[in-house]
Amino acid sequence: MQTNFLIDLGNKSQVPILSFSAISSSHTSFRSPYFFQATQNDSSQVGAITSIIQAFGWREVVPIDVDNEFDEGVIPYLTDALQAINTRVPYRSVISPVASDDQIVEELYKLVTMQTRVFVVHMLPSLGSGLFTKAKQVGMMNQGYVWIITNGLTNLFTSLEPSVIESMQGVLGVRPYVLKTKALDGFQLRWKRKLQQENPSFADVELNIFGLLAYDATMALAMAVENAGTTNFGFDMTNVSTNATDLEAFGVSKNGLKLLESLSPTRFKGLTGDYTFVDGQLQSLTFQMLNVNGDGERGIGFWTPEKGLMKKLNLTSADSTSESHLEPIIWPGDFISIPKGWEVLTNEKILRIGVTVKNGFREFVKVIIDPATSKTIATGYCTDVFNVVMQALPYAINYEFIPFGLSDGTSGSYNDMIYQVKLGKFDVVVGDTTIVANRSRFVDFTLPYIESGVSMIVPIKDSDKKNAWVFLKPLTRDLWMTVEEWDALFQNGTASGDIATAFDEIAYLKLFMGKHCSKYTIVEPKFKTVGFGFTFPLGSPLVPNVSRAILNVTEGRKMNEIEDAWFKKNSCPDLSTLVSSHSFGLNSFYGLFLIAGITSILALIIFMAIFVYEHRKILKESDHRYTFSSQSLPASPSSYSQHPCFCGEQGMPLTEYGGPNPKPSGQAPQDIVLAVELTNPN
Repeated sequence: MQTNFLIDLGNKSQVPILSFSAISSSHTSFRSPYFFQATQNDSSQVGAITSIIQAFGWREVVPIDVDNEFDEGVIPYLTDALQAINTRVPYRSVISPVASDDQIVEELYKLVTMQTRVFVVHMLPSLGSGLFTKAKQVGMMNQGYVWIITNGLTNLFTSLEPSVIESMQGVLGVRPYVLKTKALDGFQLRWKRKLQQENPSFADVELNIFGLLAYDATMALAMAVENAGTTNFGFDMTNVSTNATDLEAFGVSKNGLKLLESLSPTRFKGLTGDYTFVDGQLQSLTFQMLNVNGDGERGIGFWTPEKGLMKKLNLTSADSTSESHLEPIIWPGDFISIPKGWEVLTNEKILRIGVTVKNGFREFVKVIIDPATSKTIATGYCTDVFNVVMQALPYAINYEFIPFGLSDGTSGSYNDMIYQVKLGKFDVVVGDTTIVANRSRFVDFTLPYIESGVSMIVPIKDSDKKNAWVFLKPLTRDLWMTVEEWDALFQNGTASGDIATAFDEIAYLKLFMGKHCSKYTIVEPKFKTVGFGFTFPLGSPLVPNVSRAILNVTEGRKMNEIEDAWFKKNSCPDLSTLVSSHSFGLNSFYGLFLIAGITSILALIIFMAIFVYEHRKILKESDHRYTFSSQSLPASPSSYSQHPCFCGEQGMPLTEYGGPNPKPSGQAPQDIVLAVELTNPN
């Protein structure tokens, strides 16, 4: 409220206002060209806070802030940023600035009863110190809790009392980073010396960041005044009424606009780093991550918008989603293990997991009651996967299996079980519930954990029978037939014909093939998004974490061990060797080769016929014969080179008919001239 009042006052009087302590982003609604926020506002730290939360995988966060305008600078921005990284804010704890100790304790006890264990505290030291003192008293500074404080509290950390610091052990914090330089060390030394000279009774006092920002703001203003070249700071009172109040009698500054123009482009190297304004806001977006440990804070890393989290500022790259880019952290309770951030159990609550008591396919879910303890013991493929998934969650969960049956003593369907989730009787239903859950509007279901989805099996022999039926999953879901009954349907068929093909989830097919691998084969699945699942109430915060855990389990070695334990029976060979890979041999392409060959031969014949037809005249003209005649030419040496000579063996001249001359003489041979007579007059 004070800052907003000064902003309005500076705007009316046209006097530049520099604030090195107003960190709230809410002042932007009062934005005036005469207001300079010479510190980072609250919203700039939101990226650093959310990067920490994302790095450790915490899925729920509860903000704790004060009930006044102070919280408007960060909480709305923080809530939006958390939503962007898929982190829920199930509750917002708002504490009155005049709250008593009892009221603070009452609010903290309310937080203890909730599941979330990650808190972001945004308040000034006057209220924050009391909050952490009471949090330690109620046991909220122990193992499993995560506390993150914003820069409003971290910037004044050095002014807190030792007892408050002791109660804040393990807290994380963010604050604008100030690089240690010789100029900074020299200034702090001179400041402490002068402070002790003027105040001998003061103990060892450290200068916090607000003191450094105050010095840099004063330096920026002094430079602006020098650059403006004015010493007249009077006011124009022309338009001021004689009856004006004190606030209205300020008038308008004669050189305020000139000073504003000089202050806006100010740029220099200050104690806090590069000092420059952009639209009246000081630019510096490097934050330091802190961990309260021992007598004070300890740096654990840095954050920048470009590189995210990193241990050192000189790193060329960083991953803002990995905690490995921070130094080791000492968490509340003096623990080094990363808190899971969320506890399901509150007031000794145990999750109730509904399981079926049907007789068919007991390899998936089998329920027995221990006569000695009367406790439910659930075994099988589905329950084994569920147990492994629960162990893979980032927090501890206690649960118990509850057998499900109807009031008439019969075993109910999965639809009946899921309805119990809606009524609150069950927290989770385990089994082949995904398809049923897809039809329901009142439950959430986790990502299917069968990696192959729906597939089909066909008999190796006699798979071409006519009038064959197709066996679909709803039949097994409703009747829960045994593997032997399933096999009988293939062998015996029905009155209308045999069953030749069965579609089902790959888990059921693997179980069936484990006992009848010599008679059937599996066709590779076509649908990748259908399979088993776990059913939760609509909006349950467990769903996203369980889905991620399922993915991790299915990609690991444990899933193969579970399948081997329940599906490979009777020393059958590896099912992967029976699964068709859709590979083709030469025989598969026999028809294609035959068609391609016939087509090629026909194309060649047609081409040759067209070629002969189009060139028939040229072919006829090439049919001719040659004749020879002799002519007497004067014997001269030159004649030998001017006319062609047809010679036989050893250079003997040839006769008209091509034979050698039998009677050579001393006379020069006559040249033989080729004469061509065309038989075709055309």
